[in-house]
Amino acid sequence: MIMRKRTFLLAMALSLTSIAAGLAAPARGKDVYRTYANARFNYSISYPSNLLTPQGESANGDGQIFRATDGSAEMRVYGRYNVNKETLRGSFLEVSREWGNGVTYKVMRQDWFVVTALVNGKVHYQKTMLRRGVFKTFEIEYDSSRRASYDAVTTRIAKSFVG
Repeated sequence: MIMRKRTFLLAMALSLTSIAAGLAAPARGKDVYRTYANARFNYSISYPSNLLTPQGESANGDGQIFRATDGSAEMRVYGRYNVNKETLRGSFLEVSREWGNGVTYKVMRQDWFVVTALVNGKVHYQKTMLRRGVFKTFEIEYDSSRRASYDAVTTRIAKSFVG
């Protein structure tokens, strides 16, 4: 009898844990991510399809623009050949200068950099890689009033950007 009670209580506890996990799952995973892969420049990136809508790959196949339906955000991802033999450092400095005093974060590594800025009420984020003579760039811009939504999304997108 005691063994049955323990088994019953354990089964109930496991059931309640499963139910609680099932109820919590939609809240954690409300953003549905899809992957855009670019064949011309060999990169891929994930984006939240419930927030950003692809606008179609560019005519020359270098990338794509994604827009929020409410106009609060725009993401661009593209590649380009380094025909002018630019340096990654030069590109990093150019972006940093462009956003000037609004720059809030910047980091440079061997083959990539990130610059974030707050300019005219908008958050600007750019990650650029230089790999095998090709610049691959992901940019996102969103209203600063939407930081609560887009900061975490930007982090996840940036981690998914590979090529």
